[in-house]
Amino acid sequence: MKVLFIRPGTDIPLVPPPMGLLYLSACLRQAGDHQARIVDGRLLELSPEQVIARGEDFDPDVVAISALTMEGPAAHQIAAAARRRWPGRTVLLGGPYPTSEPEKAASDPNVDVSFIGEAEHNFTAWLQAQAQGGDLASVPAIAFRRNGEVAQNPHGGFVEDLDRIPFPAWDLLDLDKYFEKKFLKYRTMNPHQMRSRAVPMVTSRGCPYRCSYCHNLFGKKLRHRSVQNVIDEMVMLKQQHGIQEIEFIDDIFNLDIPRAKAIFRQVIDRRLDLTFAFPNGLRSDSFDDELLEIMKKGGAYRLVFAIESGSPRIQKAIRKNLDLEKARANIEKANKLGYFLGGFFILGFPDETEEEAWQTINFALNSKLHTANFFILTPFPNTEVWDQALSAGMPVNASFEHYYQVSVNLSRVPSERLEELRRKAIARFFLNPVRILRFITRVPNFWRRSVEMFLILALTLVGKWKK
Repeated sequence: MKVLFIRPGTDIPLVPPPMGLLYLSACLRQAGDHQARIVDGRLLELSPEQVIARGEDFDPDVVAISALTMEGPAAHQIAAAARRRWPGRTVLLGGPYPTSEPEKAASDPNVDVSFIGEAEHNFTAWLQAQAQGGDLASVPAIAFRRNGEVAQNPHGGFVEDLDRIPFPAWDLLDLDKYFEKKFLKYRTMNPHQMRSRAVPMVTSRGCPYRCSYCHNLFGKKLRHRSVQNVIDEMVMLKQQHGIQEIEFIDDIFNLDIPRAKAIFRQVIDRRLDLTFAFPNGLRSDSFDDELLEIMKKGGAYRLVFAIESGSPRIQKAIRKNLDLEKARANIEKANKLGYFLGGFFILGFPDETEEEAWQTINFALNSKLHTANFFILTPFPNTEVWDQALSAGMPVNASFEHYYQVSVNLSRVPSERLEELRRKAIARFFLNPVRILRFITRVPNFWRRSVEMFLILALTLVGKWKK
């Protein structure tokens, strides 16, 4: 079987390697005599028709599209283009979009099967079902049309032993294209790279916290790859692909502090000479001094903390339950150790007052963070805040293109004021002379991306930046 894996071409400025498709390609190869090709429409800036044209000579049996929620419309356009070009071939859809909205995704007549959640297990089960006649009854966590209605098979659980999943099929990509610099396009989640040949890595899946605004793609149980498996992949990436830097994109890398220490002790002992960034996935109240020190010695330089709210009441209401004092203290410690620090903050939580929004803004302003992202809450389908919006009778035609404008306002702050508060937060944070000096003296490779960042800042403050 030949499978053409596709990431849609959209104007999302973040273009890291498509990890989900790399893992599925590896699983496809492991499952038997199958072939895979990946077309990254986002990297190559391709229209749906151009994406399909890239698969002409491959002549696939299956077209498999992976889409974020904001890429849903583009995914359906690609499915339609695939159906026109290859009538009768199978079209699959996976990723966060069909996981959040399985019925909507599967109702498209151009999509044969939608995969829900972590796809390695159910994709392999689907391959086995095809080899045995195509009966979908035994394939867990999929949605498909049956007798004109959307049917959805129950979830079959997650892969408990992550070491069983093969390493991503890096050889299917022209990796050098992901190291090219392009104006206002970012090849990693961290725009402030220390070294250019950087790729993502996932060392764990799942998160035990139940934040009301968050997706549930990988479940609520934390599952780990073994320390040795993680180190083996690092060695492979360095030796076979010349990788110099890794950014960890786990949901929550440091919840298991002894394991996090063990990984970095191995990095130090093996003298891997890699640098590491954490663009997300760190619990800021789950550190001890030794972990911060070991990570720094092992090559970590960029830590980004998802604070979300500076209000204790909101922390409880959204069930993140972050210990704000511990978070503040750990930011201070990390700054003293020389890390380049960032934070994520969200305005507009349900029932949030302007006073509570200012608590969030002031947490950022009074911190030792070097960068901060201020978002406005967007209720995503199949999350608790989405259900709250529905229960309140509010229209939930949210825009999923970005998080910088009000789509659905669940707070007590008027929408115009909420957007004004965001602009004020950005201006006060980034235009502070002391912070500017701290940023310049700490950011790696100042000229590489910082000019772009300050251009985006200027456009944001005048309301012209919408990505």
